[in-house]
Amino acid sequence: MDTATTPRERLISIAERDARMLALVGRRQVEWDPATAARIVVAANAVACYSVLPMDVMCVLATPAQVGADAVGEDITVPLRSFVAGLEEGLQAGDDIGFDVTDLPRTTPPIDPGVSLHQLPPRDGWQMPIHGVSSDVVPQVREAVEEFRQRSAGMSARQSSAIAEEIWSRTSWAGLPLRVLHAARRLRMITDEPLRITASTCGPWKRLSTPRGQLFSYTAGIEARLGLSVVN
Repeated sequence: MDTATTPRERLISIAERDARMLALVGRRQVEWDPATAARIVVAANAVACYSVLPMDVMCVLATPAQVGADAVGEDITVPLRSFVAGLEEGLQAGDDIGFDVTDLPRTTPPIDPGVSLHQLPPRDGWQMPIHGVSSDVVPQVREAVEEFRQRSAGMSARQSSAIAEEIWSRTSWAGLPLRVLHAARRLRMITDEPLRITASTCGPWKRLSTPRGQLFSYTAGIEARLGLSVVN
């Protein structure tokens, strides 16, 4: 990311270590779905990257940042692959990352049923925190993956999708839909390491917090998954 001509008031700087984690998890999302969009929201001392995964799960990667006064409050949607490519290019220099969000290419996120970038998770009001360790919940995901493979063998794509939906909609650890844990494992946000994780609830929203980011699902029932999301 070239910041040679970026005014200081618009410059956003992220420490190299934080930028590497952001780029690493972002790259895994791009490999999963190259068309993924990312909503970049800039606060006074942090940058958050929101994206929706193919399993109807929202991924949120937030990192501390030094933010110029004129950049605070920026909220744009960009192709995730472009944002990640810019991070990776900057990291090759082995230094902190600086950029101006107005220089990033724009895109328009689709209005999909279920989770959507048009409706972000609430910031406050989260209740019932349940604490755990990632290595204790990963076996549930492995078992579900193996069940899917066995049950979907020889099935058509439509039949396999129905089986997948049935499996990933099940309630798992701490009341989270199993799709959340599966997405977390696929992005390696949870592993066999004893990483501390937390699950919490806010109305129809469910949140999994890990040291590498957060994942959200919206569980208001089938009528919510079939209807349009509210647009802020």
